[in-house]
Amino acid sequence: MEPLGAEERIWHRPRMASLLIVEDEAPIASLLSDHLRRRGHEVSVASDGDEALACLGLLDAPAPGVPDLVVLDVMLPGRTGLEVCAALRRARLARQPVVLMLTAKRNEEDAIAGFEAGADDYVRKPFGVAELVRRIDALLALAARTPAAPPRHAGLHIDTRARTVHVGEREVHLTPKEHDLLVHLATHRGVVLDRERLLVDVWGYTHAGYARTVDSHVTRIRKKLEAAGLSEAPITTVHGVGYRYEEP
Repeated sequence: MEPLGAEERIWHRPRMASLLIVEDEAPIASLLSDHLRRRGHEVSVASDGDEALACLGLLDAPAPGVPDLVVLDVMLPGRTGLEVCAALRRARLARQPVVLMLTAKRNEEDAIAGFEAGADDYVRKPFGVAELVRRIDALLALAARTPAAPPRHAGLHIDTRARTVHVGEREVHLTPKEHDLLVHLATHRGVVLDRERLLVDVWGYTHAGYARTVDSHVTRIRKKLEAAGLSEAPITTVHGVGYRYEEP
């Protein structure tokens, strides 16, 4: 990884946040944590899956609290990053952190597996630390944004301030990025949004190679809404373009 240059150091910084880095390669964990601490963030580091779960309060050991964002390597000693992410998403926490997954694997299926486990975003190794820090900044800034209340769909209620989604009386447990994507689509009801535009608006970056990120998230949102009892998810696929949130 390359250190941050002058241009990266003056890039807009989001609010201070609590971060957990789960990475078994000590040089990478140290370099990344140093850069993030210099940006004002509170950073904890775990080197394996069990230590990560302990830091998140998912084992018997007491934890300081749920972080705002977790940088989670896939290949860890013991429990993998996928297992840690899945356990985190199953947990009934007061709030769910954003999860940015790191993977050394190049196959698209591996990235999709991360999304299926509940990751909000992913970065492939090797990466530049400037890229990763900017991605973290974008995710934190977007997570902190409170959009206007979206329209109600029959049977579906989205509360943007509480960051909750209900189908009738049943709460739908979405990841932070699933929630952001659903809200963004709902606030642009009737408008076709292409994948590249959604990457910019919801993830804070654009890259054609990450278009499947949007597809994976939409698929999971639909499954969760329908499993909660919604007869048909309001997100329609516009083939060859992107997605549209249908009028209620």
